[in-house]
Amino acid sequence: MNWRERERRVAFLLLALAAVMSVASAALAVQITLTSSDVARIGGTGEVMVYCPANPCQVTKVTWTISSVPPFKVTAVNVQWTPATPSGSYTVYVVLYGNSGNVVGSGSTTQSGSSGPVTTTVNVSSVDPKDIYYVEVVIVQTEF
Repeated sequence: MNWRERERRVAFLLLALAAVMSVASAALAVQITLTSSDVARIGGTGEVMVYCPANPCQVTKVTWTISSVPPFKVTAVNVQWTPATPSGSYTVYVVLYGNSGNVVGSGSTTQSGSSGPVTTTVNVSSVDPKDIYYVEVVIVQTEF
C-alpha cells in the first residue's frame, strides 16, 4: 500500500466521521412541542416577608409543671409570651430534647390572641427531668 492509497483511506475515514458527527448533532437538536394542557400547573409567591407572631418577637419565660407524686415527671411546659395581635389564634408547639439532640417529649396547643402577656400551657408526655437538656418553642399564627 503506497502513501497515496493511505491518504485516500484516511480522507475517506475523516469524511465518514464528519458525516456521522453531523447526523449525531442533528439528532440532538430535536424540538419538543407541548401544549399548556400537557404541563402540570405550578405557582409561587416569590419571597414574602415573615413576621413573628409574638410581640416583641420573644418568649419571656418557660416554666415546668411536674407531676405531684413520685416518680416526678414533667407533664407540661408553660410558655409566657405576648401575642402579636389581640384577635386571631395561635398554635404553640414545644419540643424537649435530650443531650444527644434526640426528641424526648413534645406537644402543642392553641392560644387565643391577647393584647397583653399570656401563659400557654402545653401538655407533654411524662418526661423524666434528667432527660431534658433543651427546649424549643415554636409559635404559629393560625387565624388572623
